[in-house]
Amino acid sequence: MKTRFLLIAILFSSAIYSQDTMKLKKIDALVTMINTSEYKTQKDTIKNDQPQLGLSMRTYLTTVTDGSELKKYVNNVYATRQENGTTSQIVTTNAFYFDHNKLIKVEEFATQGDKKMDLSWYYADDKPIYYTLKSEKAQERAELLLTMAKSLLEKMGYK
Repeated sequence: MKTRFLLIAILFSSAIYSQDTMKLKKIDALVTMINTSEYKTQKDTIKNDQPQLGLSMRTYLTTVTDGSELKKYVNNVYATRQENGTTSQIVTTNAFYFDHNKLIKVEEFATQGDKKMDLSWYYADDKPIYYTLKSEKAQERAELLLTMAKSLLEKMGYK
């Protein structure tokens, strides 16, 4: 009896894992399709220097749309800070991907010196379903990104 229960538990957990893996693969396939598409792309640049703080920032924004749908929104920031005679630079990118104006994935990248960060956040039905950040704050970050995406859609008139 114990063996049968253990076998059923293993089969059930592998089926759940398989379903989650298939969702992630489907989302990644949609992201690949968006990235290789001929959808309309618009770009803009924001210069936000704060010399009194020793800060120079350039933000490059990119939107990818298909008719009445936002498919991708990218916020790429280059920041240089001068403090006490030293200069440091950080580059961050947040790429939000949408399907039918619903968030499906966020990719976050950051580089500062030789430190690099590469994180992915997956969503389905307005809920985070998987993320690569292994931290007690990961769920909180996932929900913040979802809130940001919803606000972004609303402000851009896609919701």
